[in-house]
Amino acid sequence: MTANRREFLLGAAALTVATTLRAADRASIGVQFFSFNRVAGEGWEQFSAAMQTAREIGYDGLQFAGLMGHAPDKIRKRAAELGLKLRSMHIGNDQVRAFRAADGPFSDAQDAVYTPQGIVQLTRVNAPLARDLGCEWAMLAASGPANMQSLDSLRRMCDAMNKANDIARAAGVKFSYHTHAPDFKPIDGQRPFDVMVANTDPAIRFELDVAWVAAGGADPVEVIDKHRQRVTSFHLKDVDKAGKAATCGDGILDFAAIHKAARRIENPLFYVECEGAPAGDPAREPVRALKYLRSIGW
Repeated sequence: MTANRREFLLGAAALTVATTLRAADRASIGVQFFSFNRVAGEGWEQFSAAMQTAREIGYDGLQFAGLMGHAPDKIRKRAAELGLKLRSMHIGNDQVRAFRAADGPFSDAQDAVYTPQGIVQLTRVNAPLARDLGCEWAMLAASGPANMQSLDSLRRMCDAMNKANDIARAAGVKFSYHTHAPDFKPIDGQRPFDVMVANTDPAIRFELDVAWVAAGGADPVEVIDKHRQRVTSFHLKDVDKAGKAATCGDGILDFAAIHKAARRIENPLFYVECEGAPAGDPAREPVRALKYLRSIGW
């Protein structure tokens, strides 16, 4: 075991959520593996160690946002050894990272990748990876500003999502879309998320990132109550008064109310996501988030 891996695991163990939080009626909560990207991208040993740490913290599953070059069957085997569920995978992240210029904004790369044609091709490439990983869901990770310029451009994106849904289904997985703040900021008086729900196949589901729902000006509970037939998954992170992402419990969101609303959904998926973890301690924020959620009844 390398010194870096030992330090990583010991740091996580020191903060592991108490086993008393593992009650039989607790929600099954996974973690978006993006939370560990900074230490997981150095090779298989580090990637595998990050998976183990997620399990030791107390998470039940992982959601990957790209596989960092590792074979899906290898990851699937390791997850089974650790007792981690792999129910969904984000698609598109690898391609966006590849298109991002070193000195350019992230949105430029998103616009290059998440075109209507790009969404269809992304699904052709990535849906089989999600299937081979053992996932139920291939989740389009984001959109781009160009798709939100008008209702017409948004509807073209919806048409592409419908085609992607057919491709995913043929590959053996279901198709979903992960929301961000622009999906809740009105275009010509209409909320994009409502337009997307109305113009996509009912089989398509949505993953609500509750922080970005709020940052976009919407109430996560209202959105869940209105569209719970189309929501299957959640990213759990908080948002502060300035609209910036925060660890669960550090911001303004009412996670007890969100949990109550989400429990009306059949077999929902919950994933903690932590951004900007302190250098040298990637486990700290995932531990704090899970401990907070368990403390309020999740």
